[in-house]
Amino acid sequence: MSHTLTGHGDGEGDRAMAAEDEPVICEICKQGRVTKRMEEMAFRQWSDKGYVQCRVTILVGTCDKCRVKSLEPGSDKILDEAFRREYDKLP
Repeated sequence: MSHTLTGHGDGEGDRAMAAEDEPVICEICKQGRVTKRMEEMAFRQWSDKGYVQCRVTILVGTCDKCRVKSLEPGSDKILDEAFRREYDKLP
């Protein structure tokens, strides 16, 4: 599986220091605001047992201008856990 993770923020200062209600500017288009919401995501990943179908609910940021979607830091762990859970169910 391949996915792109992009950070958020305006590049000025540490994002962790920003207040939760501050608008986050899109790093791709530099114009839109990124809003975050929980979204269901389905994906499949190749393994030695064939394709493994997975489904997760994960926090996704979406730019209101260019519509680029990005995953939050730490999302890899959620995706990996979903893959492992479904892989373990296979014979």
